[in-house]
Order: sequence, then structure tokens, then C-alpha cells
Amino acid sequence: MVEGAISRRRFVIGGASVLAAGALALMAGCSATGTAAGASGSAGAATSGETQAQTAAEKITMVWLPDNSSADLTSSRQAIGDAIKTACGAEVELMTTTDYNVAIEAIASGSAQMALLGAEGYVQANKKNPRVLAAFTNSDEEGGLDGACYYSRICVATENADQYKSGSGYSLEGVKGTSFSFVSATSTSGFKVPSSAIVKEFGLDSSDVLLEAGAFFSEVLFGNSHAGSAVNLLSGDADAAAFDDVDVDMYLDLVSGEANTVGAVYKAKDDAEAPFDTVRGKQFTIIAITPVLNAPVCFNEDAIDEETRTKIVEYFCSDEVADNKEIFIDPDDESAKGIFEKESDKSCFVEVTDDWYEPIRKLGA
Repeated sequence: MVEGAISRRRFVIGGASVLAAGALALMAGCSATGTAAGASGSAGAATSGETQAQTAAEKITMVWLPDNSSADLTSSRQAIGDAIKTACGAEVELMTTTDYNVAIEAIASGSAQMALLGAEGYVQANKKNPRVLAAFTNSDEEGGLDGACYYSRICVATENADQYKSGSGYSLEGVKGTSFSFVSATSTSGFKVPSSAIVKEFGLDSSDVLLEAGAFFSEVLFGNSHAGSAVNLLSGDADAAAFDDVDVDMYLDLVSGEANTVGAVYKAKDDAEAPFDTVRGKQFTIIAITPVLNAPVCFNEDAIDEETRTKIVEYFCSDEVADNKEIFIDPDDESAKGIFEKESDKSCFVEVTDDWYEPIRKLGA
């Protein structure tokens, strides 16, 4: 198995723009269910589907978002790559990235046949090429999809948290005029969901205004990963920031409050590894939080044949993979580093279809 890296010029402060998000609505929960088949048709594959499918039977390239491309997750990526090879016998290349758009383009173009994308990244890739389709995702604690979610947070430095108080709780009212860090304009929990909450709170026409320094925020930063956005906050470069729980909590300790609730306080561990090594001991407080649908593993179906896809899905949704401690790590083992956690005995991968991600599309409707 080969692991390679691909990068693109890093986003810089302010000035970034994306397509108008339109009328946005805050997701109220993560209990959507779907069983209909995904979208069909073809668009934009790098080469013919026949040529790519033949290649995919011998070699499969899986691309990873920046948050899952870090060095400390190497063994987790390799375990997943080994499982792909076990499932179908193909050699596997693991393509790491430093930019969300690179990962999206890789799967949409067919230069990668598989990807683990956030829900918004998946929607963007599917929009670019409708033959990019969700295949499976990690389940909730009951082994199903009803609670298959993680959390998008808007946070502030704990030392400044009182500025965002509203009665006995917290409010987003204070974020206007601050310097704010997002993850990427194509991140679900690091932009799409938190921007929807802000648009709703302030009655804005679209999220475009949130991307322009001086329009709503005094400065707009992009961490280009969830860890990067959190570090922007803890280092003092940003007054407030959006990032999720699953990509940063391995670096953090819960100081007070209930995990993943408004008012909870976290700090960077005293022995936190990079990039949190520069902000050890610094604390943040959650002032807003929203559940987000779990990220799908998806295929470019023009780039990998149906027989191979079926073998991979069946194997990944098996008990053998569910019980693989290198893929589903023990959440109580602080030394274990992985992408997925074995939150209960029932935690596993479950098949998912394109329509399950419709609530994410509606955020931009």
C-alpha cells in the first residue's frame, strides 16, 4: 500500500468567495433516514468509465480530507487501506491532502476512486459529478443511522466568554464584528452548518457576507482543517471559530460542563501534539452547537466497477471490520489515534444512499 500527499495553495485571511448559499436553515437534528437509490447519470470523469473501472480492479486510490491526512492518523488510514485490499484484492494508494477542494476534485474527476468526505464535501463532489455517490458511513451507538452524527461548534476563548452571555446561556449576537475562523468554504461542520446558524440569527440574505472581511466580521480566517481553525482561536488570531468535535477532541480535555453542550469548556492537553503544541493549556467555551450527519465513504462509480464496489461495501459493513480495533478505536484509550471510535458494541459501518444527505443540500437551497 502506498501513501502519497497532494497540496494546494493555502486559503488566506479574507477575500474568499463561494456560490451564494441562498436561504439557509439550521439543522435541528440528525435523525433523517433514507432508503431511495442515489442519483444516476455521469459527468466529468477524467477518463472513460470502462478504462477507470479496469484500472480500479488492480489499484484503488482513496483520497482523504486535510483533517484525516495528518501524520498521527497514518495507522488509521493504513488499516482502512488494508481492509479495502482484503475486500477486493486490489492494491491501494492513500492520497492525503492539505486542501478540501483538492480532495473533492480528485474524487469528482476520477483520479481517486474512493473518498471519505464530510457531508457538504460529498454534496459538492456529487454536484460536480453525479456519479460520485455515498456508499456507507459510521453508525450511531445502536448500529443504525438515526443518531449517526457529530457536532459543529462555534466557540470563543474562555477568558472572553462572558462577552457572549445571554441570561443564563450564550448567544451568537456577540460574534458580529469579531475576527472569525472557519475551516474551509467547502466544510460541512466548519462552514456550511455554522454559517447557516449565523445567517438565521441575524436574518442575512446569504452566507456570502460572512466570507468578506469587513462586511460582517472584522476579519475572516480559514484554518484549512478543524484543528487549524481551533488553533486560530486558541492562539488569539481569531475571536471566535467554527470547528467540529471529532477532528479535534483527541487533542483536548473537557474542563467543565457536559461534552458537546453549550457552555462546555475545553482546554488543549498539556502534552498535545502539533498543531496544538503551540496552544497547550489554552481554553475555549462552546457558545453554539449543531449536530451534523456523519461523513460518507463514497465511490466515483465511473471509476470503479460494481463488483468491486459491492465487495468493499459488504466487507466494511461486516462484523469483522466493526470489531477491528485499528479501524474502530477504543474511545477510552487516550493513546489510540483513529478516525472512527467504537462508541458501543454495536458501532459499525452501515450502508447509506445519496438521499440521506438531502438535509445538507437544503442548507444551501
